[in-house]
Amino acid sequence: MSFFSRLLVCLLLLAGSHPALAERFTLSGVEGEPADNIRALLSIDQALEQDPLPTRSRLRYLHRQAADEIRLALEPYGYYNPELKLQVMLDGDSSQWRAEYQVNPGPQTLIGEARLILKGEGVDDAQLQQVMADTPIKAGAPLIHADYAALKSALQSRAAERGYYQAGFERNEIRVDTTANRADITLIYATGPRARIGEIRLQPAPVSESLLRRYLPFQSGDPVNTARLVEYQRNLINSNYFADVEVRPRLNELSDARLPVDVKLTPQKQSLYQGGVGYGTDTGARMQLGLTRRWLNRSGHTLEARLRLSQIRQQLTASYQIPGANPTTDRFALNFLLEDEDSDTIDSRTLALGGSWQRQLGEWERRLALDWQHETWTFEGEEQTSTLLLPSARFSRTRTDNRMNPSRGHQISLGATVASQSLLSDTDLLQLDIRGKRVDTLSERWRLLTRAELGVTFIDSVDDLPASLRFYAGGDNSVRGYDYQSLGPIGDEGDVIGGRYLATASLEVDYLIRDNWRVAAFVDTGNAFDDRDTELKTGAGLGARWQSPVGPVRLDFAIPLDEDGWQIHFTLGPDL
Repeated sequence: MSFFSRLLVCLLLLAGSHPALAERFTLSGVEGEPADNIRALLSIDQALEQDPLPTRSRLRYLHRQAADEIRLALEPYGYYNPELKLQVMLDGDSSQWRAEYQVNPGPQTLIGEARLILKGEGVDDAQLQQVMADTPIKAGAPLIHADYAALKSALQSRAAERGYYQAGFERNEIRVDTTANRADITLIYATGPRARIGEIRLQPAPVSESLLRRYLPFQSGDPVNTARLVEYQRNLINSNYFADVEVRPRLNELSDARLPVDVKLTPQKQSLYQGGVGYGTDTGARMQLGLTRRWLNRSGHTLEARLRLSQIRQQLTASYQIPGANPTTDRFALNFLLEDEDSDTIDSRTLALGGSWQRQLGEWERRLALDWQHETWTFEGEEQTSTLLLPSARFSRTRTDNRMNPSRGHQISLGATVASQSLLSDTDLLQLDIRGKRVDTLSERWRLLTRAELGVTFIDSVDDLPASLRFYAGGDNSVRGYDYQSLGPIGDEGDVIGGRYLATASLEVDYLIRDNWRVAAFVDTGNAFDDRDTELKTGAGLGARWQSPVGPVRLDFAIPLDEDGWQIHFTLGPDL
């Protein structure tokens, strides 16, 4: 076995330290990973833990091998000149047999010269250069053979990811001067040519090939990048047309640095039927029926229809969606809404038709919409009707380390809606809102969750503002401790009729008590109002959180600080 093969065996045998019987074996003078590796390789240590013990002659033989084993175990860490004091006592009864090993690893070998060189087409590749820059293999650094092995592995892995399929080590050596405790390293990595994407061959699918090629994050002729191949696979799966997608680079067909790519597609069922029942403290008992036609034609158009029924709201929605130029993020939609809401504060019926255009602009998702809305609502026995043409825009951004269970991140959303009497509307209005959420980790078990929402409506008379466009506060995702939409301006008969302004905020801390379970304490404040001098209402409480596979399930007990009473709030969904 070669010298470097022996070193590799040592590294593969690295294991966490294990308890040895103190009366049988002791190791002193060395700590950390070198000590762990000694104990992993030391045959006598392992033999003295056996029951029954090996024979006296066997243990004496293992004791004679110990010096070589210790030296071999220390070499991967640059220790080539250890001082060893090894004693074994095997006289008398076997219960008294023991070994006492004292190891002084000696001076650690340092790197004298480190020649790390890239050659070939990859010499200017920033990713390969970064691998070279990040390695701890540098002049003056301790010689750790695992670092050298990691550098070689990282170069080979990164080169394969980036299409350097002919890459290899032109020179690869460590020269150790054990007398001077110095090591000189020479590593020359020749990348050869970088392969480029050749023919992209897609299996027949229920939607057109031209649509599927719009999901491509690369084109034929682009340099190979494994991450981009994986991205294409993910894009096609997220399209919802396919149950399974395999993007296969055909290395056996690599020719003239051109790599063909086969795309295997397994379609989903065309129709998805959904149904469910649930309960929310804002909506009461509820049920939902849904139909999704994943494709209606070869152009990949889809249809989604939902019927939602609850104790306070009945809603029928439909959306006809058309993929955009970049279908992973861009889409057009024709939308339909029919809604009837009858709560303690709102009695309204709404019919809406419209279209929307959603597009990704960097980190921001932009949604532009134009909706025609006819609404009839009743406040305190007086029925009113409005017809509005509502252009609107919303910009949203989410940054998080984990969408389902974030330890840090934030979400922000800004919206604007307008109407004008000169554009087929009964009134002039401008409504603006901004919403934000944030999650911060305070320590290993503590998190801080904050949220805020501000809204303002510019309109001559709030009486002309439809119920669906008025602001309300109170409820699960607003000011807990108060009923759903129970906070806002009060009419002459004492009913909440909603307002033109909104301001709410929340501060919450939660603590991880065990895997997937947290307890929380919170305080919420806010109100909806017409008069800017209106007093804010505040609620506080305690809650429990269970991290389910589809996001956190929250159960909160809250009390209003401005009046008597209490509320239980139950919600499901991600924190951001």
